Amino acid sequence: MNGIIPVYDVPEGDRVSFRDGEVWSYTFRGNRLVLRVIQTWPGNEWAEVELPVRPNGSRGWVRTENFTWSTVNHHVLIDLSDRLVALFDGDDLVTYTRAIVGRPNTPTPALRGFIVEKLPNHSQQNASVVLGDWILMLSFFSEALDSFSGGLPRIALHGTHIPDRIGEALSNGCIRIPNNIIEVIARTAPLGTVVNITA
Repeated sequence: MNGIIPVYDVPEGDRVSFRDGEVWSYTFRGNRLVLRVIQTWPGNEWAEVELPVRPNGSRGWVRTENFTWSTVNHHVLIDLSDRLVALFDGDDLVTYTRAIVGRPNTPTPALRGFIVEKLPNHSQQNASVVLGDWILMLSFFSEALDSFSGGLPRIALHGTHIPDRIGEALSNGCIRIPNNIIEVIARTAPLGTVVNITA
């Protein structure tokens, strides 16, 4: 389905509205929308889902008729205090690194969400060097900025071409890690991977 996804407060209930408009079945870049299922059961035509919209943590009920289901065992933990990022497959550590996090006036929000989009960015000609080789868009947004570069202030986990700044707090809220580590996460962790950021 390419179009608006109706979201309801309960199955067969009232439509829910969001501050930035309707929920679409595809992203701004044309990729299929990813939702995280909170509760449902086999064969059920409804699922409660976490939505990658503002306000952060928004949930609602949607029909499952056009779902492509998948199960994800990976998860990413980001510790803002120690400025560490770790990828796990179940209980097994896959990789970890130190990171650049948000500045005090544009902090990285301590939230739980998921990876909604993977954007390869191997050509530095197309973007700022701060973005690195991959951009993993997350399901939540800056709580300090209302917009960023004319668009929504979505938080991302991405690489960087300035690795000497790793360990500092200097971003607008995104998490920057070395290109070799973002490469591993991008190629290993599927869409829908839970990302838990702690203060």
